[in-house]
Amino acid sequence: MLTTRSQRWRDRRARFVDDLTVIDPRDFAVDQLDPKPARLFVAAHHYLPNYPAAQVAVGLFGKQAALVGVAVFAMPSTASVITRHTGFTDPSQGTTLARFFLLPEVAGNGETWFIARALHELRRERPHIEAVVSYSDPQAGHIGQCYAALSGAFRGMTRPRTAYRIAGIPIAGRTLSKIRLRERGAAGAIDQLVSLGAPRPGITEEPDVWLARLRRNRILVADRTLGLFAYCFELTRAARRQGRALPRKPYPKQLPPAHPRFPFMEAA
Repeated sequence: MLTTRSQRWRDRRARFVDDLTVIDPRDFAVDQLDPKPARLFVAAHHYLPNYPAAQVAVGLFGKQAALVGVAVFAMPSTASVITRHTGFTDPSQGTTLARFFLLPEVAGNGETWFIARALHELRRERPHIEAVVSYSDPQAGHIGQCYAALSGAFRGMTRPRTAYRIAGIPIAGRTLSKIRLRERGAAGAIDQLVSLGAPRPGITEEPDVWLARLRRNRILVADRTLGLFAYCFELTRAARRQGRALPRKPYPKQLPPAHPRFPFMEAA
């Protein structure tokens, strides 16, 4: 449902601020962010602590230049994410907003103010990118209210998916595929699972065998979850032309029925 609160994150826990509070732009600055501070900020505060394959990271800085928000534009998990939601046949013309959140001290309209400027920074750094796809996760209580406020095109809801968790912490499917396929970054992905409590794989243990052991021992837990709300920001005339043939559905007004594992959705 539409609410009078904005959801924020600190220390990987949800916080809420009054939507009716208004930021003073003089108190904030927006600038590109180096990968290391962006990665540390996401790991410390976001409910998805793993850092995506970033193309551009943008920071929101408050008083005394303190980092109070990030927007991370990243490579999509598959090229079809871009082609399906933007209409471009060349996936390099699009990107995804893979992480976007603010700390609780930012006033209620901070999301729209920040994301508009983050998109400007993206275009300045990567002018060939003409559209941005972003998902809102109803499992975390999100319907994309701030995306609707910026006139993002609502494409609808994706199909239900399988989500993985260790000790209640979500694990991105891309993290597991890196391990399973022994891709670049697999060692770091293994370290991430170990840091959450998974035993380290044996010296001769194959990656898929290790993941199967984690599943068998209920360390890595899989759940069938709701789909995601899909939005697209069409940043150029060409992107708007491409988007004419795609769905532009009415904005969602409420969450889907709550999943039994996530009753907090009702209160968001």
